[in-house]
Amino acid sequence: MSQYFKNIKEGIINSYSQVFFSDYRWFGILLIVSSFVNLNAGISGLVCVVFSLMLSSLLGFNPAFTKAGSYSFNVLLTGLTLGAFCQISLPFLLLLFVATVITLLMSVWLFSYFSRYSLPMLSLPYIFSIWIILFGIKSFTNLDLNTPAGCCSGDLFGLFSISFVSLRKLLDSFALTPLFVSYFKSMGAIFFQHNIFSGILITVGLLIYSRIAFTLSFIGFLSGYVFYFIFQHNSIESGYNAIAINYILTAIAIGGFFLIPSAATYLLVIFSTPIQAFIITAFAKIIEPYHLPLYSLPFSFFVLIVLITLNNRYIIKYFYVVKYQLFSPEKNLYGFDFHLERFKKHTLVNIHLPFYGEWHVSQAHDGKITHKNDFRFAWDFVVTDEHKRTFRLPGDDLTDFYCYGLPVLAPAHGTVVALVDGVEDNTIGDVNLNENWGNTIVIKHSEYLFSKISHIKKDSFKVQIGDYVNKGDVIAMCGSSGRSPEPHIHFQLQETKEIGSKTLKYPLSYYVTKEKEGYLLHSFELPNEKETIFRPSVSPLIKQAFHFIPGMELKFEVKNGNNKSTESWLVCTDSYNNSYLYCNKTKAIAYFTNNDTLFYFTSYVGTKDSLLYYFYLGANKILLSYFPELKLEENLPVETYGNNALKIIQDFVAPFYIFLKANYKAIYKHADETQAPNEIIINSEVNTQLMGGRKKEILFEIELANNKIIKFTIKEKDKCIEAVNIG
Repeated sequence: MSQYFKNIKEGIINSYSQVFFSDYRWFGILLIVSSFVNLNAGISGLVCVVFSLMLSSLLGFNPAFTKAGSYSFNVLLTGLTLGAFCQISLPFLLLLFVATVITLLMSVWLFSYFSRYSLPMLSLPYIFSIWIILFGIKSFTNLDLNTPAGCCSGDLFGLFSISFVSLRKLLDSFALTPLFVSYFKSMGAIFFQHNIFSGILITVGLLIYSRIAFTLSFIGFLSGYVFYFIFQHNSIESGYNAIAINYILTAIAIGGFFLIPSAATYLLVIFSTPIQAFIITAFAKIIEPYHLPLYSLPFSFFVLIVLITLNNRYIIKYFYVVKYQLFSPEKNLYGFDFHLERFKKHTLVNIHLPFYGEWHVSQAHDGKITHKNDFRFAWDFVVTDEHKRTFRLPGDDLTDFYCYGLPVLAPAHGTVVALVDGVEDNTIGDVNLNENWGNTIVIKHSEYLFSKISHIKKDSFKVQIGDYVNKGDVIAMCGSSGRSPEPHIHFQLQETKEIGSKTLKYPLSYYVTKEKEGYLLHSFELPNEKETIFRPSVSPLIKQAFHFIPGMELKFEVKNGNNKSTESWLVCTDSYNNSYLYCNKTKAIAYFTNNDTLFYFTSYVGTKDSLLYYFYLGANKILLSYFPELKLEENLPVETYGNNALKIIQDFVAPFYIFLKANYKAIYKHADETQAPNEIIINSEVNTQLMGGRKKEILFEIELANNKIIKFTIKEKDKCIEAVNIG
């Protein structure tokens, strides 16, 4: 029962914040307070929300959507509307009951319908429900909807009259008082609070919730204000506030919520003003004979037109629709920027190296020997020793060469579409110019992506044309057939299946290079000539330690100074098959991906005062292979910066320029043995930077043993947190 009331409480708060596309708790609470400046409207709105949440639970609607306020924010608007124009009485309470049911059912129906097309229902349920009620209420004489807004007997405005007089005097000291007064009144009008005080409360809440949303709200209001000042100067004071809510909500919606905030979306908000003005005027004329209010109908109509139009583009540019909603323009933007940076070079099909072990790039793209013109985008691979020789002395026979007879692997899933066999291997130093490619295999990975591997050893193929191969399958052995003076692997990507096709510049997904000090992971890059290169092979210890199965629970005993506590994480999967860790204590969520080569986190939602947040930072990217002194580097979202003054400034200018940076670095520092370690220590650090200068640093240490994470340590300034796995 306590959980039931807790869900109702969260549903109430979220119903208010959802009006501004938010799930920020304190913003919702401030909106509740602001709605009670007009007491009748505040009471009516709250009663409708509570009743709708109870009814939603009783009828068995989706509890997640109910708790999020997805169904009830339109009910709130209906209640506020009726309360602003009607005295509370017994017949009125009956009207609220009917209005709640109608709006709730309308919300569930439209939410279900629009979700099929990945579109929001916005305030359409509220508009349609209010119209139904206004048409039907004419038959009920005991209900009076003619009381002017802001003049109800329950209006709290008069209780604060002294404060409002002082506030007005303060506003009068500014030269742009009429503009500010109109803006605050327009903000208050969204919650049917036709006064400055409520508008200021809402504005402050919006500013705390999102600097981008606040900026857009004023840009939307101002662009409409200027338009009406130019074309309807005489009626701007009396007429604009009633329709300004459409400009404000539209600006937030298309400027930074449903679209990733950018300079382009800000311009879209400004230049869409005349279009919205004509839509508002047209709808007003259409519904005028029926004496129906316009309210936020133009906003819903215009936003849906924009989203439907953008969803039907063939080429995506300038405007990017938010695919996974984080309910904050800043989080949406920083998350998008982070993913754009991390995955900008990623390819649809991941192509891996066609071998295991340590190899050497003897010829890369634009090689001086044979990789020229149409065949410029190819690689030749050999195996060398510590003296950079490719053979054992004396080097006269094929078997003297280290790579001869080594397995050749499928670089990705696909179907064998071409294969040549039967070409003899050359004696050392000789070449076969008549059969240039020698024994060759071509594998189709997608419609226009094929891999070709040449100079294969005669009669070593393990597959034939038509066979389907999986990534990493052994398909043949390295040889020296064709134009091959010594054993090596020739590897290229191409757009067609024919042997001898033009090469295609296409990156390799994940590979490791040997550096002067340790090893370095590369993601979706092109190997360079003379590099020593590895295809990562999975370490059983690391793989098992980061193999988080849905339903699995990780439990830690956390020591922070003299304080001890426990924190447990549950491995879950959402309806979109996104895996995440859920902290039972803090309700935080960390989304992750495990692609059998890398484990990495994609996003984090929740409080930063959680062990899970530190784990999200410290284990942000982990290679599931072990290399001594292996280094990994990654950029992190700006959200890592926290909420200091610099971050607030960054929020305001983020759509135009991101000057704060956060970086992640990890190094595989220790293992009890190299080949098959049973104990591994990974050190990592996260540092935030401003214009290249380091501002903040957090150090981490992850200890792996017994196929799990046994210990996780965090060091930040004078703070040291130690978490021991007790699960």
